[in-house]
Amino acid sequence: MKKIFLIFFLSCFLLNAKEQKLVDVKPVENFYPKLSVQECNTNCLFDLLESRLYLSFLSEFADQNDQFLSNVYAKLLNSITDFEKNVQKITSVKLAIIIPEKTIKSYSNTIINSSIAYLLRQRAEIKVKVFLTGTEDSDKIRAALDAAQAQGYQYAIAGFTLKGANELKNYSGNMKIFIPTIHKNNIQISNQNIIFGSIDYDAQIATLLSKSNANIAIFSDGSALSSNLNSRILAQNNNARIYTIEGEKLDFSRLLRSQGGVNNASIFFNAPLIKTALASSQLRIYNIHPYVLLSTQINYNPTFLSLTQQGDRENFIIANSINNHDDNLVYLNEIFNQSIDYNWIAYATSIGVDYFYTEFLNKKSESLFDEKIKNSQVDYKVRLMQGKQASFEELK
Repeated sequence: MKKIFLIFFLSCFLLNAKEQKLVDVKPVENFYPKLSVQECNTNCLFDLLESRLYLSFLSEFADQNDQFLSNVYAKLLNSITDFEKNVQKITSVKLAIIIPEKTIKSYSNTIINSSIAYLLRQRAEIKVKVFLTGTEDSDKIRAALDAAQAQGYQYAIAGFTLKGANELKNYSGNMKIFIPTIHKNNIQISNQNIIFGSIDYDAQIATLLSKSNANIAIFSDGSALSSNLNSRILAQNNNARIYTIEGEKLDFSRLLRSQGGVNNASIFFNAPLIKTALASSQLRIYNIHPYVLLSTQINYNPTFLSLTQQGDRENFIIANSINNHDDNLVYLNEIFNQSIDYNWIAYATSIGVDYFYTEFLNKKSESLFDEKIKNSQVDYKVRLMQGKQASFEELK
């Protein structure tokens, strides 16, 4: 009986939603942030649907054997961002969000949620629609762009990697597209309708090098991001030595034997937070005295403060390009279980939505950010931070 009622109710809801082409995808892990620490079983999921708590249903849904619930999940995922009529007014002002969710995975959450958080902060009467492409295949990206433009969307946030962004090289449409995940310097595209929002790792490295000596060492874990950062450091100092942290356990003696000692070296940590904290503590244990410890945005995280000892942080400098000063925006992002103060994807996306909103959609509104768009790229200031007892402070 419960299923019959829900089928009727959801049919009415989905008929009133804007027609969309369903994307045949498996449930994306954590596509919407989980809002409860308790397990939500099948009955719980039905209760959420009956109560019209659609976002809660999306956040609690896990891979289910119940085909009915799985179908509801897929349909809601494609319809939820049209919102109910009593929540979002029908308006000609529109924003598209194009997401290759199978490719960027959890960043899907970040981009969608930070966009919605910004619009809630501005109380913007804007129609938002998410176009899921699954992957970054050329035909899927082209189909999403064509569909968005055909439906009257003139502004889009696109969560592309380099592969997806390169599909825009021959883009000739009129829709303005903001890509928060790519920096303009990393791609050969010159189109005034395509704007890039990634932080500038090259600028961060250059700023960090200004605090180093000539003896440069790099601690790397061999990941794609780490290798990318290694290359960028070597481009600015080709004498840097790379020490690769292999496996889950850190064999520090073996690490040092690979390239020699690091006393009085300026050490870049191009590794995840846990490996960075472990390696920096080993320096003290082995009685090694580096000149300075350095890291780009990848280790700017409040967890860094709890994973490291204060003595290890005193000589550790982290580059940061996030400079949010709007507490309401912080709060709204926290509702979606993300931090705009530490998540640069969320911050960059918010700048992109802010740019569209204040420059085109509502010119009477004021920007929430200091950053400007220069030559189709967000221009970030690099600040050097040090972890103190309970927070990060800018190095003066």
